[in-house]
Amino acid sequence: MTYADEIGQEAFQKLVADFFAHHYHDRGMVKWQGYYLSDHTAALNQQAAAKTQLQNQPLLSQQSTELIRQQLATAYRTGQSVNVQLQTSTIDGQLAAPLGGKVQGYTEDDEVVIGEATVPIAAIRHVTLVPFSPSYS
Repeated sequence: MTYADEIGQEAFQKLVADFFAHHYHDRGMVKWQGYYLSDHTAALNQQAAAKTQLQNQPLLSQQSTELIRQQLATAYRTGQSVNVQLQTSTIDGQLAAPLGGKVQGYTEDDEVVIGEATVPIAAIRHVTLVPFSPSYS
């Protein structure tokens, strides 16, 4: 048996309404700040770091399409990773974030698959081969 059953539903509703109207003080978001503030701050810091990285990204020289194709083919053949700077820019006018990863292959539409991204070769500005790092046993 609940308290509402003991005193009756109507009396219980009046008691609850009186409590929230006159006695309960809601602290608003203060009580929740400890739960989300650190995650929110971490996300904001990560977003700011990414924006700073984009702003500080140097504009690499425009490579010829022939050189870009040659670098991509070398990376594909040897299993080397590449860093690719694209021609495209963000809404703010900044260069798009560079792509990095292994060249997985090519598509029929003159695109290259780098990591999990598919990029038109015509949209590539500069390709840099990432040197193999020595492995330690």
